[in-house]
Amino acid sequence: MRKALIFMLLVLLLPAAALAQADICGYAKGQGYEYVQLGEYPYEADGTKKPVLWRVLDTTDGKALLLTEYIIDTQQAIFETDQKVIENRTYRRISSYAESDLMPWLNTEGLDTLLGDDPIRNALVEEAGGGKLFILTSEQFLTTSYGFAADMWNEQKSRQAEGTPYAIKARNLYVDRSIYKSPYWAATIKDPEDYKLQLIGYNGHLSWGAYTRVNVGLRLSVRLDLAQLEIIGGTGKKDDPYILSYTGTAPVASVAPAPTEAPAIPEATVAPEAAVQPTQAPAASAERAEGEILLSFVGDCSIGDSAQYTTTASSYHNVVDEKGYAWPFSLVKDYLAADDLTVANLENVFTTRTAHTDKMYNLVAAPDHVNILLEGSVEIVNTVNNHCMDFMQAGYEDTLETLDQAGIAHFGSVYPGQKYGHDHLGVQEVGDICIGFVGFSYPQDSDQKKIANRIKKLREEENCDLVVVSLHWGRETYMTPESWQITYAKKVIDAGADVIWGHHPHVIQPIQFYKGKPIMYSTGNFTFGTMSKVDPSTGIFQLTYEKAADGAVQMKKFQVIPCETQGSGDYRPFELTDEAERRAVFQELVLKKEYKNCVNPPASFLETGIIEFENGEMLP
Repeated sequence: MRKALIFMLLVLLLPAAALAQADICGYAKGQGYEYVQLGEYPYEADGTKKPVLWRVLDTTDGKALLLTEYIIDTQQAIFETDQKVIENRTYRRISSYAESDLMPWLNTEGLDTLLGDDPIRNALVEEAGGGKLFILTSEQFLTTSYGFAADMWNEQKSRQAEGTPYAIKARNLYVDRSIYKSPYWAATIKDPEDYKLQLIGYNGHLSWGAYTRVNVGLRLSVRLDLAQLEIIGGTGKKDDPYILSYTGTAPVASVAPAPTEAPAIPEATVAPEAAVQPTQAPAASAERAEGEILLSFVGDCSIGDSAQYTTTASSYHNVVDEKGYAWPFSLVKDYLAADDLTVANLENVFTTRTAHTDKMYNLVAAPDHVNILLEGSVEIVNTVNNHCMDFMQAGYEDTLETLDQAGIAHFGSVYPGQKYGHDHLGVQEVGDICIGFVGFSYPQDSDQKKIANRIKKLREEENCDLVVVSLHWGRETYMTPESWQITYAKKVIDAGADVIWGHHPHVIQPIQFYKGKPIMYSTGNFTFGTMSKVDPSTGIFQLTYEKAADGAVQMKKFQVIPCETQGSGDYRPFELTDEAERRAVFQELVLKKEYKNCVNPPASFLETGIIEFENGEMLP
């Protein structure tokens, strides 16, 4: 007895061993499935969360493929709700699941809701074309070794699923009342011209359905690296699933293709001021001909931190407390002070409130951080993006009030036309040129008319000479825009916009010109707290305009000041001076292919970063 007790004590004291593939088994014919409990998701109709039950489909090469036992949610594939757009088949086309809006939604909001800051996120394995939280393809749903039937047309009970009360009652999941089973998606596209995704019907059939069907369910999958996990409970039975624990030491990994902010800020020391010296704006940047104006656009500016990191030693808040409000823009201030107007995307909330949304990264800055914008010579900001409501409606209103009190102009339309919506258009008089600003986040086809109406209002009611449309859009961390964005941008310019200014991917993307008007698909991160490890290339995008004798306003010059942004412990963007590094940034701003009616920068841009115009026409 004494020996047995000693043995048990030694077992308890031994370090946890990595989970072996044999400890968790995939589907076995005649024996069925083993089950795992992983994460939490809304379950009850009122949104109350419960642990999620997953069946183990397969274990191969030390990786386990899991599938939720129930349909846990519903979602559209492209989020199209405008019935006219659906009937006219004018919504954007996609050729793969990876291009759909569903994939980034799952891998940001969906994954945050499921796992929060659980370190098990580090054990999730990226699925090619699907992300870390993904939907199985039709081919996978035909894999017999997973317990599925190879015949896609016979009734297959293994491809029927029940929905949770949340999915059915709160999210309107379709249910066949004769068997209480529901259809769900498969991540396979039939034909981008035919607007179809693969569906699994209530009877188990694999068939095709329209993108815009809103009540088709999400039965999701993850792939786990078993070497980073251990079993700490359960027997693997459906009523007693395995409970897993993460055995690694890595911080929670960021979601792919976003979130854009780093999972944890390392305890870095603040970079010394002498590390990079401020550059002086060349005289040409400040000296302009009579009647010319110079506008500067910079990308994502999150001048705070995600809520859980505000007190970390190397946080944005602590660095600013130590170095002062002028620190973040100190290395590029000369350029921004020498222009006529600096425009930035503000990607944080100014508030002291603590209640925030249920997601991993809620970006906040102390209200006094508005002085960073003042010190950086930023005159106007876009406030509408995927973080503007991180601290709910009240937090957004705090932000607007803070900006108003500081005298910083702002613009952006969020939930326009709704009870709690905001619809702010910006108007700035620069010299004798009037400039209007429109801002939309995650623009859909149904927003095109709304954007066009706001452009018209700025033209006709405010007498604006130029209209800038700000779009928070695109796939995060991707270095090129998607084809639908190119089409969308042209439609916005056709509606009367003079400039398309994009942000959100947190990396710079190529620029194009359509009808002589610039399209900046993404201007990258500029100064960003809680910043992920993305390409640090960024820039100051400068546009020079002149007013002709006939009153027409034309572009005179487009120039990019190539910069690099810095992360934890410093946060200051600085101008690149090495010629090879400058050319590398210019190269990132040029597409490798031509698009109909769009013009890429001329060859000279790759050397100078400058594009000259004469009478509105681009010079070679």
